[in-house]
Order: sequence, then C-alpha cells, then structure tokens
Amino acid sequence: MKPHLICHMLSPLDGRLHVESWAKEGSTLYDAMLAEYGRLHTKFNADAWLAGTTTMTEFAKGKAPKDKTTKDKAAKAARRDAAPPRPWHLADPSARHFAIAIDRKARLHWDKPVADEGHVVVVLASSVSDDHLAELMDAGVSYLVMPGDDIDLTRMLNDLGQRLALKTVLLEGGARMNGAFLRAGLVDEISLLLCPAIDGTSGSPAIFEAGDDGFKDSVKLELMSADAVKAGAVHVRYKVVK
Repeated sequence: MKPHLICHMLSPLDGRLHVESWAKEGSTLYDAMLAEYGRLHTKFNADAWLAGTTTMTEFAKGKAPKDKTTKDKAAKAARRDAAPPRPWHLADPSARHFAIAIDRKARLHWDKPVADEGHVVVVLASSVSDDHLAELMDAGVSYLVMPGDDIDLTRMLNDLGQRLALKTVLLEGGARMNGAFLRAGLVDEISLLLCPAIDGTSGSPAIFEAGDDGFKDSVKLELMSADAVKAGAVHVRYKVVK
C-alpha cells in the first residue's frame, strides 16, 4: 500500500529551490530557516524521508572503488557465496526510520548506512552491477532494485511501503524529482516553509519543475493551514486534491 507522501520544502517568496541563492551560508537567516525546517521535519514524525542523487550526495561520502586487477576480482568473487540478492536486501532488520535514496544510475557511494538519522535504502534500476550491490552490502546499506531502466515511482512507493511498513514519507527532493512525483499523482500533501527572502536569480530552479508545459491547471490544492513560525517565516500546508 502506498504511504502518505508529503512534499516538505522551504523556499523564499519567489519559490526558488537553492537556499544558498537567497541566504548566505552561515548567516542568521540561513541558520534560522534550516533550523525551523528541521524542526518541522521532525514534527511530522514520518517513517522515512526520500530524495534523489543530488540531495543525497551531501550524505554519501564514500569513494568509488578503484579498478581492481583480475586477481583481486577473483579473490573477491571467491569470498562471496553467491551474487548479491535481487531485488531486495535489508541490511538492518531493526531499523524503524529510513532515508530513501533514488539513485537510478548507481552514482552514490556510501561510507556509512545512515543519513540524517535514517537507515539508508537505495533504489536502483535493473542495470546496476553486482559489484555495486556488493559495495552497498559492505557499507551496511539496504537496497531495492527496480525492473527496467527507469524507476516506476508508483511501484517503488507501494513496494517500499509494504516491505518497510511505511505509513508516512517526506519527499524532500529537487525540482524535477518533486515535479515527477506530483505529475504522477503520488503527492498527497505539500508542506512549504515560506521564508522572508527573495532570490530573484534568472533561471534559478523552482521547488517544482515539470518541463516546458508545466502543470497548468492539472494540480488542485486545498489549504489545510497557514501558521506564522520562527524568524518571520510562514508554514503553509496544502492537500493535493485527487
């Protein structure tokens, strides 16, 4: 069953994505907004948070393994009783909170299995190599391999919801990822921390992007709440009307 998906984001008044474009890193505004965003994140008490490769690069600090000699590869293969399991590997059965990384092309390398207090679960396309899956296993990271070259977002959410007993997930991705989930009809709610700032940079990405056609009137929203919070920000919540 698909978990309840809340797209939780922060932006200035003009809806731009990159915090560093409208708040200098280390400034009072920057620190206050990230702290308030984190407080709201925690308050949701979600079972998992979800993001893509770009966002997860902040947490995936491992290094790509160097090319090994034929002898090294043979020795490593001999140590493994079998190829890494597909499609599913749960590294920590005791985990109750998860950080889900969509990494279709297997670009992320992990040195630890935790991101922002969540056990890392990586979602990959079927083209991922056994060597990369073995690398994830060695790092204590869980993974789900989806069929095909693209990741079916609906199937992914249903699968993870069932396997991990997820009830609520926070989507905290970039512009295109947020747009893809919204276009697929998977977002149930939008939580936006509206910050007292303006970006104004030409061409700067928004928190949602959906190509040249955009969404037009295909997305219907119903206001749930609007609350003044710390540092002059406003927290607004919208239900996505299905």
